Amino acid sequence: MTNALATFSKEIDSSLVPALRNALVGRKLVHVTPEKGFGITSVDWGRITDVSDGYVSYGFRDGNEDKVEVYLTNSKVPVYWKDYTVDRRIYGSWLRSGVDVDRASAISAAYKAAKAENAAIIMGISNDGTNYDLKGLYQGAGNDYSVTKDFGTYGNATDALAGVYELMDDDGIPVDSLSFNWILATAQRRQLMASRSTNGIKEMPDILEMLNGGQIFGSSTLTAGTGLVCPTENFGEPYVDFYMTSDFRTEHGVDSKHPDTGDLNGRIYSAGILRIKQDVAICKTSSI
Repeated sequence: MTNALATFSKEIDSSLVPALRNALVGRKLVHVTPEKGFGITSVDWGRITDVSDGYVSYGFRDGNEDKVEVYLTNSKVPVYWKDYTVDRRIYGSWLRSGVDVDRASAISAAYKAAKAENAAIIMGISNDGTNYDLKGLYQGAGNDYSVTKDFGTYGNATDALAGVYELMDDDGIPVDSLSFNWILATAQRRQLMASRSTNGIKEMPDILEMLNGGQIFGSSTLTAGTGLVCPTENFGEPYVDFYMTSDFRTEHGVDSKHPDTGDLNGRIYSAGILRIKQDVAICKTSSI
């Protein structure tokens, strides 16, 4: 029975997990580490502070030494999961003939688990709904462009992004050498898509050019009127990453009270934690 259940789980995973990866916005925003192992329950990591400017001279001299401060943090690795059931007759049919199984329950549960992971990466984890035990990209941003810019007016989005870059410039982030993603609340993304000048010129192409190869994403996790800008996956690893201990996978078991007739108990889960190493490379746009 144990081997059959494990094989059944792999059958579900073969179609479910790849589809989930494509749907996960959060994982498209940051570098994701290879799986480290589900048994890892905590991780030590360092947040790096900046140093002073370098010197120019015709020879070396004392006085240019800075100690690079690395603040070590130990964080528990959260698990994102959802339970469901599989009809016993569907499982029995798969055992007998190997026919394709109905994945409806697993798919529904999977998207709930994926939504939890997305929210943790983008916003953070708040057990009381107010205070964040672990900060996501928005809550952990080291910069905040808080100038009111209604995206319903042409040019405001361009001004806001320029303002974001100015804040990062001031903190020594090499903005012009990086590419960025801009994650917007869904209402603001739609406004930007519709933004045109009186001459019919679209604003979106200018924004995409300013992102230097990055993309614009919409997220229902963000509150209307907000967004965040962060380096893309290819450039952002020194600043932020998602330390993944387990990719999404399923497991199935049976109730010992009804081992032959009871429905299967299913669970889909993943585990990982967002690590913000230099928060000034992330800027939230809190009044758009």
